Formats: sequence, structure tokens, C-alpha cells
Amino acid sequence: MAFTTSDQISPWRALLRCLCMGACLVLSLGSSAETRKEPTPSNASQSNEQCIPAAAAYHDVNAAMLKAILMVESGLNPWEVKKNSNGTLDVGMAGINSIHFKEIAKFGIAPEQLLDACVATYVAAWHLKKGIRQYGNTWFGIAAYHSVTPYFNHRYQIMVYNQLVKNKSINGQLLKVPALQP
Repeated sequence: MAFTTSDQISPWRALLRCLCMGACLVLSLGSSAETRKEPTPSNASQSNEQCIPAAAAYHDVNAAMLKAILMVESGLNPWEVKKNSNGTLDVGMAGINSIHFKEIAKFGIAPEQLLDACVATYVAAWHLKKGIRQYGNTWFGIAAYHSVTPYFNHRYQIMVYNQLVKNKSINGQLLKVPALQP
């Protein structure tokens, strides 16, 4: 997997840009929260969405679905880091779980690079495509992004569906999300 884009710049230049932005983020991680410049709410979501169309096209996934997943995972917050009850971490805008760190390292991606919105978006599109390849272009395959355990997969399906409705990507009624624990 190479991170590229199909917009008007060359794929390799896009890769370099994403990796350079990630490297800059890595250098800034050592600074305190008070001095680190984080995106402001007014401009964050627009700039954090910029790589969605290219990442979706590159990995052949639906851009609206990819955006809905990113919204469910973090609300498009590239600095999101959550500790899970099982001791794993969900990192970045895409909520990539630490169980995937070894696999993405094979592609030269360090966990701290997931704090870059563009890198996270491409990794999310790649991860979504893995689930679709394995389980089909179905709700189960899409929700495999989060879990293949039936209860948690179904819960995630509803969360993504609701986000698609909220984003006006599909028409429908919001569904009640089941409790976190069965």
C-alpha cells in the first residue's frame, strides 16, 4: 500500500506531503499541550476532510461511507487518542486500534503519524477496504472496520448508518444505538 492521491499533484508528491506533515507532527508531540497548535473548531473539519475523496478513490471505497466512519471514530478530530478497557489504544481521526500498529508499520507508518488527518484518512480507507474484501460490500463488511464480533459489528453498523443520515448522505430515520455492552 502506498499513500497517494488522485488530485492534481503527482501521487509521489502527495505521499511526500503526507509523510512530511506526519514528521512535523511527530516533532511537535514532545511539546506541551499549551504550546502545541491544534486545529480550531472553525477550520478543523474542513481541512481534516480534504483527503477523503482522494483516499476513497485510491482504495476504491465510498467517500460518504469513509467520512461517516471518521465522524463516528473521532468527529474528524485528528488528535483523538482513546484508551480502551482492554488496554489497547484508538489513535487519530480514524481511531486505528493499536492491534494494527505492526501491520501498518510494514508500510512505514508509525503510530504517531496517525495523528495527521491525511495519513489517518488513507489508513482508514485501506482498513475499510480490507473489511469489504473479506466480508463483502455489505453492512457487516463495512462495520468490520470496528469489529467482527456480531454484537459490536451490528452496533457499529447502526452508528455509521446514523452518521450517514446526519450527513444527509442517505435518507432515513435515526436508529437507536444499542448499549455498549450486550
